[in-house]
Amino acid sequence: MPPLPEPIAKLLTPPVPPSKKLAGDFAVLQKSLRRSLPGQVGVAVVPVNSDRAISLGSLRTGRAWSTLKVPVSLAAQRKYGPAVAERENKALTLSDNDAAGALWGSLGGGRVSVDAVTKVLREGHDTRTHVSSEADRPASYPGYTQWALTDQARFGAHLPCMAGSETVIRLMSSVAPNQNWGATKLGHPEAVTAVKGGWGPATDKSPGYLVRQLAIITTNRGQVAVSMAAVPRSGRFEDGTKMLNRLGAWLGRELATLPMGRC
Repeated sequence: MPPLPEPIAKLLTPPVPPSKKLAGDFAVLQKSLRRSLPGQVGVAVVPVNSDRAISLGSLRTGRAWSTLKVPVSLAAQRKYGPAVAERENKALTLSDNDAAGALWGSLGGGRVSVDAVTKVLREGHDTRTHVSSEADRPASYPGYTQWALTDQARFGAHLPCMAGSETVIRLMSSVAPNQNWGATKLGHPEAVTAVKGGWGPATDKSPGYLVRQLAIITTNRGQVAVSMAAVPRSGRFEDGTKMLNRLGAWLGRELATLPMGRC
């Protein structure tokens, strides 16, 4: 039997188990969160230019919501270049839904847009995510896409190495206050963080919020991609961001133990 192509072989290897210190410190954080802000929380970490994920917490997947504006923006930028710069800026820095909808439509809409965004995800080594379209959810697309934290972190780990990603990451590095939470709260003077947040109902049956974030953290040791999410029992968006702020602060404390990579 011929050997598997390297990217596929890497994905079939088991995830990297977290160090005892990382797992233990996260368990302490979870215990604290259960007391102060009860609900589900999860985080996945992948070194840049790698496929090996560390996954912690009970929350493993959820609707992408506005975090999918990252591959949508990159797909539109590759097709139209500077012509979509203003919409790309609004979609990423402000999380503007109208701007993101225009970018999605510019790709052709429906299956054509799905294929264009899927191509970007596959280039970023996310081999599993199936992008939703207006045919699936007329009221909200592609935000209803289920995006597992490990798959999102893996995509984030390859984003800095992908053609044309410089603009996307620069915009993610200067987001508006409505996304200034989570990994932006590292509290580490040597770290630079690029983020894209997303939030919306966790399920059709519950009005409670899922709050999530894709982040790329740059240090002098290299870069690491992080995908984090929370579903607070209260259902409140504000409680979700508080949970992610706690996760961001924890990541800052653990920064020296996180695996890093380079393109």
